[in-house]
Amino acid sequence: MPKARILIVDDEADICALLAESLSDPQREVQWTTNPLQALEQVKSDPPELVLLDIKMPEISGLDLLPQLKKASPESAVLIMSAFGNIPIAVEAMKRGADDYLEKPFRHIDEVRLTATRLLNAAHTRSENRSLRRQLEEKFQLGGLISASPKMQQVFDLARKVAPLTTTILITGETGTGKELIARTLHQNSHRSTGPFVCVNCGGLPEGLLESLLFGHERGSFTGAVRQARGFFEEAEGGMLFLDEVGEMPLTLQVKLLRVLQERVIQRLGGSREVPIDVRLTAATNKDLRAAVANGAFRQDLFYRLNVITIHLPPLRERREDIYLLARHFVDKYATAFKRGPRELSREVVSYLHDREWPGNVRQLENTIERAVALSECEIINAEAFTDSLQTAADDAFSRMLQQPMRQACRLFESHYLKEILRRRGGNVTQAARSAGLPRQNFHRKMKQLGIRSRVANDK
Repeated sequence: MPKARILIVDDEADICALLAESLSDPQREVQWTTNPLQALEQVKSDPPELVLLDIKMPEISGLDLLPQLKKASPESAVLIMSAFGNIPIAVEAMKRGADDYLEKPFRHIDEVRLTATRLLNAAHTRSENRSLRRQLEEKFQLGGLISASPKMQQVFDLARKVAPLTTTILITGETGTGKELIARTLHQNSHRSTGPFVCVNCGGLPEGLLESLLFGHERGSFTGAVRQARGFFEEAEGGMLFLDEVGEMPLTLQVKLLRVLQERVIQRLGGSREVPIDVRLTAATNKDLRAAVANGAFRQDLFYRLNVITIHLPPLRERREDIYLLARHFVDKYATAFKRGPRELSREVVSYLHDREWPGNVRQLENTIERAVALSECEIINAEAFTDSLQTAADDAFSRMLQQPMRQACRLFESHYLKEILRRRGGNVTQAARSAGLPRQNFHRKMKQLGIRSRVANDK
């Protein structure tokens, strides 16, 4: 990891030397100057992570120099040093872009060290997030879909191949994996993109209502049918009809849907006339339709008709490399929506997000990030914004364990236990092993067996 660079700007050489000596360590490169204009040129040519800037200087005040420094290096943190009694000026400096201020004379040099360390950590987090954001922009994207996962890129490749076709597509995957988004992407990349995209959820609707919504009805076909109404099949003419949760469709309606796929005609409820349709059908389910066919809950002939091409969306826990990229996307989305200004995720939060099971998948991740952005008033979103969510992480893991045979459940427990111990010890293997009551060698061997990697590069 490159050294953090600090620049001290003060017209008193003694103060500069004192601060430089106090802030220097093997991980930091500290420079200082009593010439503020020289400092500006230095920031332009080699921007530091942190600038300690005095307010009162003879050539130009820190207040006037500050905007020029921020223009030269917007990402450099600036710590204003203000003499006692100049607090209103320091507050003005904060409004102009300073990150914090300290009163002179300093109450204790440790106060300077702590403040500098906090600002450097925040700057490092911003740098990491910018780097990962650039990676996000470089990764393969399809429409509104974002992924760095090999599994999802296979999905994108398949989607690109079948989007221009007219064939029926079946999209499978757990709740919240983005099945409707894939369907919309298929539509947007098809020759029917100028036509309508109509979505209907087949679950939770009474059979009669769902039939009327899909096929329409004639006047007088049932109580309250005071006029003829077109159904979703007709509304989707020339475009795509997306049947979400098709596995919930009643068997009697499955027969009618099968006929539509075979004959490309519909009959409105209460009508006898056949209405030809030109619609591309895409269906989605979070159920195992093969098992439903075996149980008699889904028609085998309809399953074969729908299952011409299947796109399976893997759950978020199987593509963990996407978790940060998606979280970053949602942070930007909701920071803009809530007019909160730029927001970044702390390293602790990134670790927490990565290690969760996410039973609700992308939808759950988005809801979690939305809540965190809404609650966080700081530029760096810390674990406090996830208090309620953190409490459910163990429940996620336990629920997943109960779905596995005992041997796999034991392995999952060990994995979750070691990850949580490491998270609480900041990734330090030595401290984590001590907490677990294991020799460090044994702890490290177990990590290797379970494919767990420490996030602390310099762990001893």
